[in-house]
Order: sequence, then structure tokens, then C-alpha cells
Amino acid sequence: MHPTSTPSDEVMVTAGRRRPEPPPSRPSAGSALRRFACARPVLTAVALLVLNATSIVAGAAITAAVAPTWSGTARSLAAMAGPALVCILALVLLSTPQQSGLTSPRPWRQPWLLTVPGVLCLVPLVGGVRQVEAGLLAMLLVGYLLTGLVEELMWRGVVLAVLRPVGPMAAALLGSALFGAAHLTNVLFRDSVALVCAQAFGAACFGVGYAAIRMRTGTIWPLMVLHAATDLFAAIGGLPKIPILVGQDVVLLVVGLVLLARSDRGMTHDRER
Repeated sequence: MHPTSTPSDEVMVTAGRRRPEPPPSRPSAGSALRRFACARPVLTAVALLVLNATSIVAGAAITAAVAPTWSGTARSLAAMAGPALVCILALVLLSTPQQSGLTSPRPWRQPWLLTVPGVLCLVPLVGGVRQVEAGLLAMLLVGYLLTGLVEELMWRGVVLAVLRPVGPMAAALLGSALFGAAHLTNVLFRDSVALVCAQAFGAACFGVGYAAIRMRTGTIWPLMVLHAATDLFAAIGGLPKIPILVGQDVVLLVVGLVLLARSDRGMTHDRER
């Protein structure tokens, strides 16, 4: 009488035969999108711009229908819910927190570079602080904090991570151009088309500096705070808002181009060695 077979006996019996391989697992939506983004980084970045703009248009239409008496500032704040959702989905499907700059302080590099945007954001307060109604101040605080978080995570986080294959200089310039183009949707909340176009151009210049600093420091956490502070202090500071913003954008553009040029030369030198 043969003893009952055990799993070890079955392994011995089948040792000389080839075991059937398990069926290949289906790739997840995130892994498939990451492969596509790696192969087509520019197309992916442009698609993110389109999704971002579409969500803002949808949000503007909804707020106009639900709350037609709201101010442009209040409607633009409500419409930020759409870009926030697009940003979170893009982070989950196309990148990782580390690739997008959501890193712990330990690996941060060259933190002294943050002094440039830090000083710039404080300039409007040199002329004092304007009196702002408590309700409007609360709206500005929430709105600019949300803007800093979402815009930095999207454009200096996910989009720069997606554009890595094209190189630092091209990634920063293209990502900043897309960031500027994203501001064209402000025509839905502003009366002046010319002012919105100027704002879009200024945002692109601003983006070059922030992109270069983000690449050098390896983080976007401080940039989120500085972005929010820059917008808030420009709105409540005693100095004229438009000239201050233009000056800030010019300085950030120059700083960004210098940092990116040095990075490009460093990479070229490393390849030639």
C-alpha cells in the first residue's frame, strides 16, 4: 500500500518536466501610461495642458451657472478643483512622488538657491501692506495656497518628470512654455485679453526660474510655499503689482537660464570625459 503523496513528492515527480508558465499579468493603466509618457514625453506634456485647460473651462462653466454673481476671483478659486484633480491623477498614473520632487529634506541640494525667489517674494512688502477686507483676505490666502500647491506639483513636478527624456534645458523651457499657456484660460475670469496674454508670458518666464531651481535643489516643497507667498504678497503689498511682477519674472528668467546653461555645460563635459 503506497503512502499518501505529499507536495514534496509531486515536486520530485515533475522535476524532469517543464512546468507551465503562469499567464502574463496584464499591465496596469499606470504602467502603460508611464511607458507611453517615456516614449512620447512632449505629446504627454501637451496632453496634460489640454486636460488642465479642459478642467478649468468646465469649472468656469459650472460656477457661472451655479453662482453667476460671484466675482472673477471667487469663480477662479472654485475652478481650481478641476486642475487639482487632474494633477493628482497625473501624479498617480505618470510619475512617483520622488520623481515629482515630493522628497524629504535629506536629499535636497543647494538650498541657497531658494534665497532668490525668497527675496523676490518679499519685495512687494517693502511698500507696506494694503488694507484688505477680512473676507477677501481669507479668499486670497486659500486661493493662492491652492494655486501654489497645484501649479508647482503639476508643472515643476509631474510635467518636468515626464519631460526628463528630452534633457534639462528643453524640459525646463518647454514645461515653462506650457505653464504660461495654461494661464490663457484666465480670459474666462478677467476682462482684459491683453492683460491675460501678458500674464501668460510672465508665467512662462517665472516658470523657467522655478524649473531650474527645482532641478538643482531636487524638491518642490519650498517652491510651493514661495509661489503662494509671491502671489499673495503681490496682491496685498504696498508697491504697484504689475511692475513688481514684471521685475520678478525678468529676474527669475535670467537666473533660470544661467542655471540651465551651467547644467547643460556640465552634462556635456561629463559626456566628453
